[in-house]
Amino acid sequence: MNPFLRQNNEAAAGASFLPQDYVERQSSARANAMALLLFAVVMAGVIAAFFVTTRRWESVRAQQSQVNELYAQEAKKIEQLKALEAQRAQMLDKAEITTALTERIPRSTMLEQIVTRCPENSIAFVEMELKSKRIDPPKEEPKGDAKGKPAVKSLTAAKKDDKKSDSKQPVRAPRFEYTLTINGIAQANTDVTDFLSKLGECNLLERPDLAYIDTTTIDKATFRKFQITSGLSSTVDVRLNPNDTKTAAADAKSDSKPDAKAAATQTGKASASADKGQ
Repeated sequence: MNPFLRQNNEAAAGASFLPQDYVERQSSARANAMALLLFAVVMAGVIAAFFVTTRRWESVRAQQSQVNELYAQEAKKIEQLKALEAQRAQMLDKAEITTALTERIPRSTMLEQIVTRCPENSIAFVEMELKSKRIDPPKEEPKGDAKGKPAVKSLTAAKKDDKKSDSKQPVRAPRFEYTLTINGIAQANTDVTDFLSKLGECNLLERPDLAYIDTTTIDKATFRKFQITSGLSSTVDVRLNPNDTKTAAADAKSDSKPDAKAAATQTGKASASADKGQ
């Protein structure tokens, strides 16, 4: 009997002669080695991915810091621009107040326009009066509740609101409305109507109107006493466009050909005769 053959007849042909425990240990060792190898591969992949993502995050953080610096620089520029706009608004308000306190239409220019349109040796000025009226902006009405009733406030709240309104309310340039009144005498009604029509062509005046016309006697001579009222234009500024007024004055002189000295002398004579008549 061969001692190297197994006694179990049911064993498969060609079976190993190695012990079963040894075979199991070898197979478990191979499985463990394979698992360790796979674990090492997975960990290497995880570590590589970690380093790659870390590099990417570092680049993203660098870009973000650059963008933040750019935003900070642009924010400073925007603040400087806002400060410049605020200074510009203040300068414009001051300039508007300064220009409002000065005359847009000098009286010498207005008198020149009126004299050049006066018919020669037919009308004399007795009196000219220029009145100004300040136009205040409309006041804001107090806000009411949902039913439209005005809200009731206590004295302390009203004082606080007044202080806030006084502190926040900007200084506005005053606006004025001017009214010109011309009193004079003429030889005939046609002279007054011609003078009124020529005043209507003047761009410095608005809506010239004949207030009244009546008969008066000076040194036993009969004249027509009249009064013309007109407003000054709120859009024309002689300081900005002096050429428009010069052109209008030149056209008026070429049409009527008046003599300024003769008109001034005539005005003085009419004033003296009016004083004698009184």
